[in-house]
Amino acid sequence: MRPTQLLFVVVLMSIVSCTAKITEKSLYKQFSAYALTANNNNILSQSPKFFSKRLLAQANSSKASQAEIAGQLLFKQYMATQVNSFEVITDNSGCLTVNGYDSENMPLSFNLKYIHNQEKWLIDDINISFVNSEADFSTSAQCPGEYIN
Repeated sequence: MRPTQLLFVVVLMSIVSCTAKITEKSLYKQFSAYALTANNNNILSQSPKFFSKRLLAQANSSKASQAEIAGQLLFKQYMATQVNSFEVITDNSGCLTVNGYDSENMPLSFNLKYIHNQEKWLIDDINISFVNSEADFSTSAQCPGEYIN
């Protein structure tokens, strides 16, 4: 291969890799942004930044009041202290498990499914598991339907 051909191949590969790049933000970083940003005063207006259209439509189709929907979207408030987290990403979806304790020092886990939509990760399904002890914490990322206690 001649040097000019090699240079063309390298430049072409660089262009292709830039256009095919998906946001490399971790699921935990997106969860942390939600945990830091969302509160009782802004959750309904901020929710499209953190939750999928499907999940929001499901919440809004229920007979719940706006205050009840806001309470559901603020599930983060159940966990007072985080212990660890695990995540796995495959193509356009991923799962995040966050283990920790509530305000009464009882162990619990958030198991979240994320989907990748328009350059950001959005929560698409939520499972909150109250477990017996820290020994019951998952040691790997689990999607909501996969968690076995």
